[in-house]
Amino acid sequence: MVVKTAKQQEETFADSLIQTLRNPIRASIFYRLIQKRESTATEISRDLGEHVDVIYYHLKLLRKAGLISDPRVVPQKTYVEKYYSLRPDFKEKFMQSIGSYKARKKELSSEEFREMQIALLTVIQSIIASSMRRLKEVDSNVIDKIKNEKNIESRIIFCSKERYGQLLGKLRKVAKSGVSEMFDPIPKERVIALIAMPKLNENPKNCKNEG
Repeated sequence: MVVKTAKQQEETFADSLIQTLRNPIRASIFYRLIQKRESTATEISRDLGEHVDVIYYHLKLLRKAGLISDPRVVPQKTYVEKYYSLRPDFKEKFMQSIGSYKARKKELSSEEFREMQIALLTVIQSIIASSMRRLKEVDSNVIDKIKNEKNIESRIIFCSKERYGQLLGKLRKVAKSGVSEMFDPIPKERVIALIAMPKLNENPKNCKNEG
């Protein structure tokens, strides 16, 4: 039996997380389990619009990767309900491995980085689609309350390269301050999705090195 050092365990955990965040479905399931303390495969299937068998397959891979726990089984009259959640020590493991995670992320190839960004945008797309469905279905009284309390924001900001850099720096500080509490095992009833998109159609051949 090979016993891994603490550093090797951190690197293994970081690699598992990176691999998860490169896959759109597993990344979506992962963020779903951050938002809600636990969910069944059926609930996840309904929210993501994926067949339940597909969800079970990816849940199996997430368990194998050591990111989620064995399901909590609740017997019903004619079946058993399985509730999935992040492993109890996920926050501790993540904070221990954050250095390895950042290092591994820097080592990603261009294609791996592309996959990860597309997967994360897919998660945001799923969240937006779910929010749109709820806005269409929710009672008008709820809409009036949201409007009066001014606790919803939908805004698109187009800006110069310089202003983009300024705003991105502020957003990163805000996001960084909430990383630890994001993994606390309590339901997250509010969602803030931040997307910062640079210009993507620049031709590298026309770019000059500066400095």
